[in-house]
Amino acid sequence: MNCQEFKIKDLIGKYLFNELTIGNTVFPRAYKVQEKDIPLFKQAYIETMFAAEMEEGDCDASAALGQIAAKLCGKNTAYSITENGICKIISTIDGVFAANEDRISKFNRHGNFFILNTISPYIVVEKDSVVAELELNLPLIPQEKVDELLMSLSGNMELLSIHDISAKKVGLIYTRLTNDKKETKHFTGIVKRLVSDFPKMDLKFEHEYQSAHTSEDIANILQRALKENNDVLFVLPAQQTRCPHDVIIKALNSVVDDIVCSYLPQVNAGDFIIASKSGKRIIVIPYNYDNVDSSYAVRYMRQALVNDKLNAYDFDHPQNFVLAKTQKIVAEEQNHYISASNTNNKSQAQIAAIVLAAGIGSRCGRNKLLTPINGEPLFLKALKAAVKSKASPVFLITGHQAEEMEDYIDDIDVNVVRNTSYRSGIKTSIEAGIKSIPSFCDGVMILPADMPNISKEYINKMIEMYKKGDNKQLILSEYKNKKCNPIIWGKDFYTYADIVPENAELRTIFAPFADYTKVFKVKNSDDVLDVTFPADIEKLQKEATK
Repeated sequence: MNCQEFKIKDLIGKYLFNELTIGNTVFPRAYKVQEKDIPLFKQAYIETMFAAEMEEGDCDASAALGQIAAKLCGKNTAYSITENGICKIISTIDGVFAANEDRISKFNRHGNFFILNTISPYIVVEKDSVVAELELNLPLIPQEKVDELLMSLSGNMELLSIHDISAKKVGLIYTRLTNDKKETKHFTGIVKRLVSDFPKMDLKFEHEYQSAHTSEDIANILQRALKENNDVLFVLPAQQTRCPHDVIIKALNSVVDDIVCSYLPQVNAGDFIIASKSGKRIIVIPYNYDNVDSSYAVRYMRQALVNDKLNAYDFDHPQNFVLAKTQKIVAEEQNHYISASNTNNKSQAQIAAIVLAAGIGSRCGRNKLLTPINGEPLFLKALKAAVKSKASPVFLITGHQAEEMEDYIDDIDVNVVRNTSYRSGIKTSIEAGIKSIPSFCDGVMILPADMPNISKEYINKMIEMYKKGDNKQLILSEYKNKKCNPIIWGKDFYTYADIVPENAELRTIFAPFADYTKVFKVKNSDDVLDVTFPADIEKLQKEATK
């Protein structure tokens, strides 16, 4: 695909990037210019136009959208591509829209100019409702890019689907503790809320069961209810479940096949549990369900009710559970303010860390950073040390095989910066990291990811050497008079930031900063091991097996 400004006379057969209106004529985005259009452009005094020229191996936006949409669409969905280049994905029945938010996020991170937006998953939709929109930012795209995306979507279920709403017979299990009017009123409020939250789900509340709030009695009632004609069992507990060994969990573990969701990360509603037994669903309702915003619990319940299979992974990565409304604390609580600033050591400098993991590792003949050491890739050693240290915030710079690398850090709260120019050298990765450092940081540690023996204690000692309030500082590691990584650069020196090169003794990049330099003496060379050659990896792997 050749994208550039074309003179009007050369525009025939080219594809417009943007919609264009001239008088009453509208040329949609991705429109292929025809010879008859040229006089109209000239009348509008247009001399040049930014457009795309199709080359061998390219496909137009409509074809590309169709290929991707066909892969995204699952049961009871269809798609339609509009004239303005938006692909609308539509429900073909009344039902519940299903989609995996983690996969949608990943699609948008790695979609090669494709953008996917959906409505909120697991809400009830009517036939012909638009549930998602897919856009391609370009009028043309190389087919190989489309094929790459199609390949990344292979091996998994369709991303978007509509579940039909079938009638489900529901049993209610009340676990009683006090068995008084107050408890009965509480249960009544929960049931009313349940009925109002599922108006179109065709839930038929047919059976009720009573149990003492003990693990043995609850287990017995569950077994009885599961043998009867119930598709779903809602358990209304007399108390909140506060720990993994609590009454409800103990009872469930003795009866069910699997507990796929053991809590809901929502304040005052954490005691939410979903389990399954022989295809039937057991859902433990939060004790305060009738008094808190229950939209997240309802979303999870719909997901459990309509999905054929329940998988713990589907409930492992919930989105942020926002508070329902802004609140103000009462007067007596104001005397107990604890300011966030009170928890910080104001005398210690705040040092960010940049972990460089974008390189190819050509001298090792492979990407050394993904080499497994003790069951995890080599780059994670340095990254975890930085995350556990006093450095904050921490940035991981990725480039070569970025997606594979990022798959390993799903459960690590770290900032990822993609360096698309990584082939141009390590300096580009450093620059990408420096641009991301917040202004409140006093300095930055530059840490190559191929230093697997670096420890949080090592990093902390270097940070402690940095004097807060002085932005012209350089903290260098040194072993037997030989400079080595990592390095801390003061914020006034960000434009000069670099790592210690292998030929440091021949270069004078640190000489101009001699008056501002402090040296961190390294006692053990293994602490600053820099993996460069295949022999270094072999040594590490042998040591790991000892």
